[in-house]
Amino acid sequence: MTTSDTADRLYRLLVQGVSDYAIYLLDADGRVRTWNAGARKAKGYEDEEIVGRNFSVFYSEAERARGVPRENLRLALETGHFAEEGWRYRKDGSRFWASILIDPIFDEDCGLLGFAKITRDLTRQRETEHRLAHQAGHDALTGLSNRTTFFDRLDDEIGQIVYGGSLAVHYVDLDRFKPINDTFGHQVGDDVLQMVAARLKTLAGPKSLVARFGGDEFAVLQFGSPTVEMAAGLAARIVAALSEPFAVKNAIAMIGASVGIAHAPTHGEDAASLLRNADLALYKAKEEGRARFRVYDEAMSARALSRGVMELKLRQALRTNDFELAFQPILDAGAMRTIGFEALLRWRDQTGTPISPAEFVPIAEDLGLMPELGEWVLRTACREAAAWDEELGIAVNVSPTQLRDRNFVEIVKRALADTRLPPHRLEIEITETAILTDVDLIRDVLEALRSLGVQVALDDFGTGFSSLALVKQLPLTRIKIDRSFVNSLDGTSRSTAVVRAVLSLCEGYGLTSTAEGVETPEQLAILIEHGCHNVQGFLTGRPMPASQASALLRGSRAEGEAPSESARGDRRRTA
Repeated sequence: MTTSDTADRLYRLLVQGVSDYAIYLLDADGRVRTWNAGARKAKGYEDEEIVGRNFSVFYSEAERARGVPRENLRLALETGHFAEEGWRYRKDGSRFWASILIDPIFDEDCGLLGFAKITRDLTRQRETEHRLAHQAGHDALTGLSNRTTFFDRLDDEIGQIVYGGSLAVHYVDLDRFKPINDTFGHQVGDDVLQMVAARLKTLAGPKSLVARFGGDEFAVLQFGSPTVEMAAGLAARIVAALSEPFAVKNAIAMIGASVGIAHAPTHGEDAASLLRNADLALYKAKEEGRARFRVYDEAMSARALSRGVMELKLRQALRTNDFELAFQPILDAGAMRTIGFEALLRWRDQTGTPISPAEFVPIAEDLGLMPELGEWVLRTACREAAAWDEELGIAVNVSPTQLRDRNFVEIVKRALADTRLPPHRLEIEITETAILTDVDLIRDVLEALRSLGVQVALDDFGTGFSSLALVKQLPLTRIKIDRSFVNSLDGTSRSTAVVRAVLSLCEGYGLTSTAEGVETPEQLAILIEHGCHNVQGFLTGRPMPASQASALLRGSRAEGEAPSESARGDRRRTA
């Protein structure tokens, strides 16, 4: 055997032994002359079933009808090489995604001998690529499109507006999702998010894109040239559907949603404008009480501009320390003697115009300024209280961001140490909203404060949906009855029912009670009759500057007034 014959034989053995690639030779007309083990594995034919048949058998019937196999050979002959990816078919009719290479083979005189064809099964690789591409563009929990896919699709669809089309962007934010995680656990929360996704997809239909932006934020891109009225109709259905209960793992979850709408071209003709305006509309919906939708209007942009100005003023005020505290007396309801004050934050801008805390505090929260501002309030209040009689206490409101700060307990310690105010004279006031941001964390913070001797009051009691549960979970020393209940007191059994229930709750848990917003003698008489410990309101004392509060206390001392035994008893009971 010659060296050339040996080389040819080794080559054929090598080709025949390859199992990962289908390698076979075709004659000039495309008939199979020989193939290897990889071809048998990929195609499912034995040698005798395929050798001599045209390779077009590996294509679909439709491709054969179009002459695709013959055309591929022509291109290979014309260009010297043919390569593509596409579906190919096995003997049993199943298909696989293949990479195909076809090269013409010539003899020494450049005569065409046939073609060498190599096919590789890429089905698994293709499935992996598609899965990774899907993961990159979709939310893992709900299977919805993610923010990137939503924005890409919005950019694509915006181009249709110039041809007379329209679309609508809906920003959807769940109203009460955080308490679901805190109450039932994250697994139930995940199940609820999946149910929300399913409801949104059903409502939006196949002509719209539903996306999850993360957390409890969703978005719907409404196609089909909707009018503003049609967009509003979809938003109303979303609000209604997400207000219905979610039954998950033997639990009933109630959440609700707010929706902001921007319509193109009515409210903008580029993606950035539409998204900004939908966000402004959502902010308006949440501001007005949640569980509703709002369509963007230009007044919202003006409001956003006004907010921007407010942000600048607020930052400047924090740098120049333009804030001040007012102090509202808290009285023993029986003896009608002052037992302490609540410190209230006040601000006048550089023109001297007073700005309501309801207006600037939420902005300070959003900007992350409350920890710094709240520490100033705490220190200033403690410093003023340290100069009062030793029986008098000071109550200070604490924001959600302060409570979430793991350094907050140390901040309180330093404020007490620096001002030399005994811890039992400081009362931290918290709201249900602040607690529900992270119940476990805030419970730990409050327990650490109680270990110092600091008092803890739950403010605005009765306005939330889970106040009773919080009373059982948290180390409270006082409950403050919300002014909305006090204002309705008129002597009827209905008006006093809630107040009586809260006072009974305080008695059962050994908590001190304070009624806020007392404005009439009739309200005061009813509260005293039902055993309320302390009162606070315009009837008993309006908020006043620190100097006036000190003068009030000096006047009381000059007249021989001393804090009552009842007041001292309240402090001992809550220490």
